[in-house]
Amino acid sequence: MVKSIVILFFLFSLVGVGAQEHAWVYFKDKDGVAAALANPESIMSTRALARKSKFNIPVDERDVPVNENYIAQVKDVAGITVKAKSKWFNCVHVIGSINDIASLSNLDIVERISYADRSLSTKKRISTKNKIKRDNHSDKYLAQKTDFVYGESQAQITQLKVEALHELNFMGEGLWIAVMDGGFPNVDQLAAFSRIRNNNDLLGGYDFVDRTTDIYHPNGDSHGTRVLSDMGGYIENEFVGTAPNASYMLFRTEDVATETPVEESYWVEAAERADSLGIDLINTSLGYSTFDNSNYNYTPAEMDGNTAFISKGANIATEKGMLVVNS
Repeated sequence: MVKSIVILFFLFSLVGVGAQEHAWVYFKDKDGVAAALANPESIMSTRALARKSKFNIPVDERDVPVNENYIAQVKDVAGITVKAKSKWFNCVHVIGSINDIASLSNLDIVERISYADRSLSTKKRISTKNKIKRDNHSDKYLAQKTDFVYGESQAQITQLKVEALHELNFMGEGLWIAVMDGGFPNVDQLAAFSRIRNNNDLLGGYDFVDRTTDIYHPNGDSHGTRVLSDMGGYIENEFVGTAPNASYMLFRTEDVATETPVEESYWVEAAERADSLGIDLINTSLGYSTFDNSNYNYTPAEMDGNTAFISKGANIATEKGMLVVNS
C-alpha cells in the first residue's frame, strides 16, 4: 500500500514538471529598428510599400523582424521548443513544461510570458504587464469574354450576384489574395487550376505547420484546395470561380491532426508574411474556440477581439492595410 502511495505521489508530481504547455514569450526590444525603418525595402517588398503608401499606412516598429539572437537564446533553454514567431507582437510561441517556460523569465531579453492556459498567467512567477502597441500587375484578361458559362458554379455565383461584377470586368485582376487553410494538395496538378497556373497567378506559398515551401504535398487537409477552387478555379463551360483573374498565395497554418494554440501563432505568422509580400486580401476558413486541451478554450466573453491571439493578429492585419475575410 505504501509503495502504491509513493508511486501515485510521484506521478502527480510529474504533472507540473513534465506536462507540455503552450505559451507566448514576449521580448523587451528589437534590434536594428532605426536602420530598418530608414530603409523599409530591407524588411518588405516594393509591392507591400506601395499598398501602404496608397492607404497612408506607416511602416512602424511592429514591421521589424524579431531578433534572431533572442530566438536562439530561447531555443537553447533545456525543455523548450520554439514553434512560431511574431514580429507584430515581438514574441515566440513555445512549448514546454510549466517550470521550463517559467525559467525563461530569467533571461534579460524577456519582458513577459503569457500562457495559453490563461489561469497560469496569473501566477506570481510571470510578469503580467502588457506593453503591446496598437498603433504593376498587367491586365492580361481585359480583352477576354466575360459572358462565362458557369456550369456547376452557377448557384454560388447567382447567390452572391457575382455575374454582375464579372460583366463589369471585376474578376480580381491585379489583386493578390492569400488563402490560409489546412492544406492545398494537388493544386499544382488539377486541371481546374491550370488557368491560374498558366497565367502565373499561382504565386506559391508556405507550409507553416511542416515548415516547408512544398505547399502542395498531401500531408494537409484538402479544404484549402476546395476553397481556392471557389475563388480561382476555372473549367471552360463547367466551372468559374468568383475571382478567376486574381493572383493567389497559399499558406498552410492549420494542423488538422490536432487543435492546439500554436495554430493561432502559425496564422499570425502567415498574416505577417502576407503583409510583407504585398497581399491585398486574406481569405481564411479558420477559427479557434475549443482545443484538444479544454484549458485553452475561449469562452464567449473572451471572443472579443482582444483576448485570442489570432484575433489580435487579425486586428493588426487590417491596420496594416489588408482586408481579412474569415468564414
